[in-house]
Amino acid sequence: MNPPLVIAGLTVAGGLVGLGSGWLAVGLEKFENLEEEERQERLEYERDIADERTRAAAAGEEPEAARPWSGERYGWTWLERWLSPALGAIGFGAFAAHEQVDAGLLIHLLWIAIFVHVVDFDLKHRLILNVITYPSVLAAVVLSTWSPHLTVTSSIIGAVGVAAFFFVQNLVSRGSIGLGDAKLGALVGAVTGAGPTGANLGAVYAVIAGVFIGGATALVLLVTRVRRLKDPIPYGPFLCAGAALILYLGP
Repeated sequence: MNPPLVIAGLTVAGGLVGLGSGWLAVGLEKFENLEEEERQERLEYERDIADERTRAAAAGEEPEAARPWSGERYGWTWLERWLSPALGAIGFGAFAAHEQVDAGLLIHLLWIAIFVHVVDFDLKHRLILNVITYPSVLAAVVLSTWSPHLTVTSSIIGAVGVAAFFFVQNLVSRGSIGLGDAKLGALVGAVTGAGPTGANLGAVYAVIAGVFIGGATALVLLVTRVRRLKDPIPYGPFLCAGAALILYLGP
């Protein structure tokens, strides 16, 4: 176990990394022109409503009640100011208390930092950006040689296997599970791994853990009426939680 001072220092570092993740999220909103895209979508939505009302009036019918536009938030919110730093501090502190300071710990902290960003961005925009997942998958394969319980082969098998699983789910669910989840699945598989002989099942356990965490959370949200049955719930945060759990416990 690391000295308390080291654990405390890495916990503080995690909070700062989480704050930096919030800054990155706000910057990516502007880089990806998300607010402008939503503005265009809202204008099209309002035009469609106006056209429907005109058609209904011409036909002497009562127009269907239109749902109000549910806009997204942009810029700094509680997610960037509080949640990301808190998750970063908790994640860094937990791994610092669990693992000795070496290359393996530093690699795990890198994935925690990326997962914190994904959780923030997916909760806010229900979106997982390629600019985050693609380089991260490549980095995971490259770093697998120095990662605990991983090899290049197990990292690639994990990435391909989990991505394929979610791609099939995307087809079966007709888009309810997005391709962004498949790309995030590739990252989760790459950092947790899957062996050709079944010796390493980290990627499988990560997906199972994510499913259970997501199901339990969705049930609580439904029971407490925070969310309705038809309300979308982003899956990315639960997949990140499952991956972090397996990285912590080992495959």
